[in-house]
Amino acid sequence: MASSLSFNPNVKDLIPLDVLVRFRIIPIAIKKDKLCLIARRPLSDQALVDLKNLTGFEDYELQLVGDDVLDAYLTRFLDGSIFNGSFL
Repeated sequence: MASSLSFNPNVKDLIPLDVLVRFRIIPIAIKKDKLCLIARRPLSDQALVDLKNLTGFEDYELQLVGDDVLDAYLTRFLDGSIFNGSFL
């Protein structure tokens, strides 16, 4: 797993859990006016509209990762361990 990613706990509640699972994304930080996410693939236009409505952000920075990495991070995001440095 990429240990270079840094997860900011301030983004934890920006997106409802069902949306994270549906879009297979994880918010990791806010840089200037961008919401930074990890995802398996680029987001669809509808996903971007939905995220804008949920978060108010219009600009996103995506870091693409493989399914195995995303699954591992999603598990740790959901249990909160991702924010205290508990990685594989």
